[in-house]
Amino acid sequence: NTPSPGAQRCGKVKTLKDAVMRIRLSDADLHAIKTLFRRHFLPDDHLWIFGSRVDSTKKGGDIDLYIATTAASATEAFKRKLAFLRDLEAALGEQKIDVVLDLIHSPHPLPIHTVATTQGIQLL
Repeated sequence: NTPSPGAQRCGKVKTLKDAVMRIRLSDADLHAIKTLFRRHFLPDDHLWIFGSRVDSTKKGGDIDLYIATTAASATEAFKRKLAFLRDLEAALGEQKIDVVLDLIHSPHPLPIHTVATTQGIQLL
């Protein structure tokens, strides 16, 4: 995997191949997340899972997703996020899912972006 611009600015990148056993989700859930991400986001966008679902010492927890997007505007990115969340709920059932967006063309990365990309696992 080639690190995305969002990952490059945050440092270390982990891939699904390297860390799949750490993710506490079923194969079907991971497949649904990746499929729906591809449907709703742009070809150059990238997806990470982070938080308690990548920590084998934790139980339960919400699904924390980080998306580095090349969307032209915050409005476009937000519309994509809402459609993605709507379809995720239909596919996975009602559960807590947090999606953090990073407009990678923005010059102002947030601390949560660094946490997601350094402690999370890049899915796409």
